[in-house]
Amino acid sequence: MLSELLPAARIRTPLASRTKSALLRELVELAIPDGDAAAVENILAVVVAREAEISTGMGAGLAVPHGRTDFVSDVIVAAGLVRGVADYETPDDVPVAVAFLVLTPSSESGRHVKVLARIARVLHAPDSRAALFSSESGEAFAAVIRQSEIA
Repeated sequence: MLSELLPAARIRTPLASRTKSALLRELVELAIPDGDAAAVENILAVVVAREAEISTGMGAGLAVPHGRTDFVSDVIVAAGLVRGVADYETPDDVPVAVAFLVLTPSSESGRHVKVLARIARVLHAPDSRAALFSSESGEAFAAVIRQSEIA
């Protein structure tokens, strides 16, 4: 379940970043709060390289940057609300409002896809999406995820 992968401690409302590159860094640092600088830089490089292939701005205010790397030993998800990141490319030109970062070990491509699908399922429901966009704390954001999984 997505809620098991996304504790409130890895959710920030709002994220402080104002540019796409700063947002990617902030999400990686949120996902790996006690990581050494080299690990954070290597993970960030993986996420940036994936982003260079094609933007992970999904439209409807959602971005899901992600990457597979051996610098993580298990799936890690971080998320938050975004305010004012004007340079995140999206297919509908709607500014990103919610961002999820998904990191998985290189060998777990199947699990990687499953986590991305879980995020898509939660955000497909208009009520869940609206509730996430208006969350005022990490705890409230996490509660929306939990509620959407049992609905």
